[in-house]
Amino acid sequence: MHIRNGSILMMFLLCVLQGVTGGSDSERRAGEQGMREVETFTSAGVSGRLDGWTSMEDKFDDVYGIGMEGNNYFLKARAKDKSAIIAKECHYSLKEFPILTWKWRAHQLPQGGDERYKNSGDSVAGIYIIFPSPIAPGKLKNSFGIKIPIPDSLKPECLKYVWSSSLPKGTVIESPFSSKTRVIVVESGAASLKQWIPEEVNVYQDYLKAFGKEPDAVHAIGILTDADNTASEALADYDDIFIKQGTTHSRALSEDKRAQ
Repeated sequence: MHIRNGSILMMFLLCVLQGVTGGSDSERRAGEQGMREVETFTSAGVSGRLDGWTSMEDKFDDVYGIGMEGNNYFLKARAKDKSAIIAKECHYSLKEFPILTWKWRAHQLPQGGDERYKNSGDSVAGIYIIFPSPIAPGKLKNSFGIKIPIPDSLKPECLKYVWSSSLPKGTVIESPFSSKTRVIVVESGAASLKQWIPEEVNVYQDYLKAFGKEPDAVHAIGILTDADNTASEALADYDDIFIKQGTTHSRALSEDKRAQ
């Protein structure tokens, strides 16, 4: 995301202090023991409204909308030289639900995207796990209504799982926009374009490795497809976001995969 939107993103994350399914596979998964639905976008498809998701961007529906294939609804993200994160409040303990699953499909990667740098930090698809922040939303604007940059120390901790244009799978970096965000690459490049890819990550384990301490309760889950820094275009779809029970036993991450 662009430098100016780095502050917008963090202000939005701080402000986010608050299912039904779209196909037989979603229905089966929603009924599995130990799983909880976050979003399958069926309600949005039926109602025509993306209820429960908020953004600091007034026109986030310029980027996000609902698509349909057969009888299945999903989220479409179309970012052309734009950035807009949406998030849904979702309070839960990572010790109870350490696993996050979802599926996504990339259509077009942001040209030159590289999450290591501010001037190229665009991802075709990203899922945020957002933790609480100590700052109150009222602190985000001054008396003239002008947005105030948030000190890095007061930004929320986040894990951001991305489909990167260029970084290899398994890469873990500190976000150039915030020392409180770790970016974890789970898909990379164009080899799997236009295919639905299911993902499963152990957020609890990833948090321990990223921050070296026990996590607070999750506050919200966010979605971001952006292409503003690269002045290009990114197209992706999202569906079937669930949390589920599982092991919290730590596992090692290959050091040769960790970006410094």
